Amino acid sequence: MLDEVIARYIASYNARDIAGMIDCVTDDVVFENISNSGQSMRLDGKDMMRQVADLSGNAFSYRRQRLVNVVTGAGKAAAEIEFEGKAAVDLPNGIRAGETVKIRGASFFEFRGNLLCRIADYS
Repeated sequence: MLDEVIARYIASYNARDIAGMIDCVTDDVVFENISNSGQSMRLDGKDMMRQVADLSGNAFSYRRQRLVNVVTGAGKAAAEIEFEGKAAVDLPNGIRAGETVKIRGASFFEFRGNLLCRIADYS
């Protein structure tokens, strides 16, 4: 069941289906993005996550996450993820519009019931 929620969340992300992504999380979800370049972000709650998802979806003309491996147990999961996207605008990290971005990272998920209550992306 937990694998299905993660797969649905990633499929919604890839389809730019923000409502589908938000349906996978609790009202008080914590979303963290920690980057090797030193930039990090923390969002608290479904509303904040929706706002940032709306904005970040427009940063790439194409984007796709692929689950490489997923390990689940005791209400938590760890996933190895590959990301590929084409920047639609100049990004704050120096990537220019039109450049392709490929990143391999890890995401950690925590569940409350059948919903994600914490998502932490590391790249």
